[in-house]
Amino acid sequence: MAIAVECAHCGKQLKVKDELAGKKGKCPQCQKVIQIPAAAAVAVGAGPGTPKAATKPTDSGEDIGDSSANVAVKSAPSPAPAKPTRLSDEQYREQVLAAFTGQMTPPKASIGRKLGAFIVLMVIALMPVFYLAAVGALAFGMYFLTTLPPSIWPHPALFYVAEVAAGLFLIGLIKPLIEPQRRGEAVFPVDLPKEDTLREFTTKLCQQIDAPLPKTVQLECSTRFVAEKGGSVVTLGLPAIAAMSVDQFACVLANILSLHRPQAGGRLMNAMRGINYWLWRCVYGKGRFDRWLSRVAERPHFHMAKLLLPLMLMRLPAQMVLFVPMFIANTIAQSAVRAAEFDADKAASRLVGRKTFVAVIDRLEQIDYSWDGVLADLKFLNTEGQLPDSLPQQVFLRMQDMSAELWGALRETVKAPEEKPFDTKPLAPDRLEAVQNEPNDGVFRCPLAASRLFSDYEGLSRKISADFYASRFGAK
Repeated sequence: MAIAVECAHCGKQLKVKDELAGKKGKCPQCQKVIQIPAAAAVAVGAGPGTPKAATKPTDSGEDIGDSSANVAVKSAPSPAPAKPTRLSDEQYREQVLAAFTGQMTPPKASIGRKLGAFIVLMVIALMPVFYLAAVGALAFGMYFLTTLPPSIWPHPALFYVAEVAAGLFLIGLIKPLIEPQRRGEAVFPVDLPKEDTLREFTTKLCQQIDAPLPKTVQLECSTRFVAEKGGSVVTLGLPAIAAMSVDQFACVLANILSLHRPQAGGRLMNAMRGINYWLWRCVYGKGRFDRWLSRVAERPHFHMAKLLLPLMLMRLPAQMVLFVPMFIANTIAQSAVRAAEFDADKAASRLVGRKTFVAVIDRLEQIDYSWDGVLADLKFLNTEGQLPDSLPQQVFLRMQDMSAELWGALRETVKAPEEKPFDTKPLAPDRLEAVQNEPNDGVFRCPLAASRLFSDYEGLSRKISADFYASRFGAK
């Protein structure tokens, strides 16, 4: 009759022979020292001071070693394992940092590709110059009209009509240059000197992918992840982190930081993205003024506000002047920018392995779906006075119930993402194809919860949630 043992560190179910009762050995999964009880199975774990024992594997690969005897064990076909003992903060930190088991080689951009990217950047940089030249030419044209003798106009009123029309067109061209960006979610900077685990984890990750170390890490109540200003500022969506493991989070973080690697031509690519985004925003995007007009016009019993809708035509001048430059800039820059995106995917895949990378692509889609469901419930919950304290926790709970069967059924009802016009971000099938030749296993594997990378995760969740509610439902 065998003795059932559960590793207190990872929850692995094992069976050992009766004659090995009372001895010590290593768990074949997490390599932590465990104590085999003398009687029936209980979860026993060694403390921090337990000496390490030598391991001598057998053919099955499921052995745990002991200084006095080799203990052969095999996986137990037992029921669902009991919840393992919660790791202390120090044990969690040690396991996260110890999960880096080697050094990967991130992809590099060739000299030829960097030179081509530089030439492309010089070409698309002419597009904003062309726009400024159009603004200057129109302003000079208005001035030139004032210098002409009145006799050339069939009627004096035509002069004023021409000046007013040119002035309105000029205002429409200047609007994208002076209009402030639309405000996003409030961000909460992380005090990195006090976050030892997160800081050391990020440092090791950046060393692996050869990326610059972020100087500022900030959290927001969303599911987006983005690195800006050359990778020095990283914004993380806390609700998404709540439903991710450390290696999944490492995959996402490596992906966004790899876009800023110097050896991948990060500065050139970022400049291209910045110009392309500005051109796209001028043509397709809605500024704060346009959004304000839309909200006012949609208010019930406020019909006079609809008289303001003609002001939406102020977008037309920029669209007319910039559509062709935007088309040209996007067309010639698309291949270079997408190549950089694929390199970032390869770097993330080499860090955590292709299998984890593929799982993360699907995981992020599930998280976005769950987040949309949480947001859809908030209006009703606010009416009932039952807003949850922590929105990240709500995402976590929904993801706990997200089985493969359920997600398969839900995907049939979810509209598949479509490639947007002039969008350089590749879709999931293209990204998966780019990493198909990468190794299945990477140099980092850690299934622990990513939320514990933050020392006060629960406090941050409540603070971010309260601010989110205040921005949507008022301070009350």
